[in-house]
Amino acid sequence: MQQLFGSGLRRLLCCGALLAALACHAASAEVLSGHEFQNLLAGGPEGTTIVFEGGNDKVFYSPTLKNKLRLAPELGPEFLKQKILQNTVAEGVFIAAMIEDGKWRTISGIAGIAADMDSGHGVLTLVQTFPDDTSLKAFEKRDRLYAVVIVEEATSGILCRKSQWQKLFTFKGEPKMTTVRCDFTVGNIVTPASAQ
Repeated sequence: MQQLFGSGLRRLLCCGALLAALACHAASAEVLSGHEFQNLLAGGPEGTTIVFEGGNDKVFYSPTLKNKLRLAPELGPEFLKQKILQNTVAEGVFIAAMIEDGKWRTISGIAGIAADMDSGHGVLTLVQTFPDDTSLKAFEKRDRLYAVVIVEEATSGILCRKSQWQKLFTFKGEPKMTTVRCDFTVGNIVTPASAQ
């Protein structure tokens, strides 16, 4: 069992603990619990898109769609819950899109919604994957990006605390979080079927 937790998986596990701590510090507004976050993102039959303020940053999350990695025996359903964060309440896939240097950039991979053990606060963790991620060994060979999102209900509306995309295995320190207004749209508006 210990060999399953190579340096990459240990790093992901440490990030999960750090992110749960970040959720606890978001006490200025009502932070959604893991199950509330899960219910919010399960609004559509295929998934939901989070549109961050300005519309130039979006994340589509689906608990039902499968990518190649989610079909792999070692990295399939409940990979995050069984190997990384035992407090994961939902897993799925994501596609994120953002504008960088005037051009759209997309990142895709697996995602999990975890509930902090003490507070119950929900944290959506996004981990980039690649087509050659077919085993734990392959997963650990290549660094990848990750980001997290926490949703708050404030008197001014729905707010999202989102981290910057960071390298999973080499990033040191705490993720920098930015709080912005956000909206939730049923379905995939990141890469709609008409654009594929």
